Parts: sequence; structure tokens; C-alpha cells
Amino acid sequence: MLRPIFSVALVMLPFTGCLFSAAVETSPIRGEVPGTIAIWPFVSGGVPPDADLWFSGMSYHVGRRGYRVIAPGVAREVLIGSDIAPALSDDWGAVGRALHADAVLLVEVSSFEARPAGALRHASWDLTWRLVSTRGQGEQWSHRAHGRWRQADRDPMDATRRFDAMASPPPSKAT
Repeated sequence: MLRPIFSVALVMLPFTGCLFSAAVETSPIRGEVPGTIAIWPFVSGGVPPDADLWFSGMSYHVGRRGYRVIAPGVAREVLIGSDIAPALSDDWGAVGRALHADAVLLVEVSSFEARPAGALRHASWDLTWRLVSTRGQGEQWSHRAHGRWRQADRDPMDATRRFDAMASPPPSKAT
């Protein structure tokens, strides 16, 4: 039951960075620009932390910016099969060597709420994306998205009215 709401809400996530009629603030990458970025296959604070829905479209969007991308599913399989699996996030250098990546993109969910069950009418989120170097340069970039979305109120449907309200305008009230 929650999966459809979760799916719709996560499809909305790429739009959280969109600001209509406003300048979008960019932040440069600190240190040497990575050539290959692995998307970390587990979401801190996300339930479930390894759900593919959290990563919807990330590989595509990171790749469009010119980076080689290691998708989260591939990263998960490689890390699970590696000898560093018990201490995954303790040694980013070992993670980078296992994945052949210069940096890892992590997603952290401070809060995420979508209501109600059924059709999505309201969502709020507080997310952080962090790019961590696997070459010893620490955190190279981060972005926080905090916001909410609410479906616009609609007029109730009148079964006696034609679907196109402009084709048959309602009668004007006489005064």
C-alpha cells in the first residue's frame, strides 16, 4: 500500500532542486574533480535503506554531467562480494579501490513523509547528498534539499456538467 505513494514521492525528488523563476545556487566541487562516481547503494535514514526507489534517476543525472557512473545496484553487488563488506564506510579508499571509483555519492534522509495512503496529496522532505572522495580528499560537495509539496485544491466534479467547463459555461446569476 505504501509502495505506490513512495514511488510517486520519489519520482518527485528530482524536482526538489527545481526553482521556478529563481536563480539556482551552484556549489563547486572541492579538490580534484572525480572522473568516476559510485552511487552508494544504501541510504542513511531511508526505509528501507537499500530500496531502488531512493536512487531513481540518479545514475542518469550524474552521467549527464559528464561523469562515469557506477550504479547503486552494481556497487551493492561488488561491495557485498568484496573483503571490505564488514567495514564499508570506514575506509573510503578501500571502497574506491573495490569499485574503481574516485568518489562516492551518498544520500542521507533526515525526514521524508508522503501522505495519505492512495493518491499522493502531500509530501515533505529533508535530504542531503554528499560526494565523498575515495582518494583522501574528504567531502568534496554536498547539497541539502528541504521542502514540501502539496497537490493544488480542485473543484469537486459535478456529474451533470460537461468535462470541458469552457465549452458550456455555468449560467450567470441574475441580480
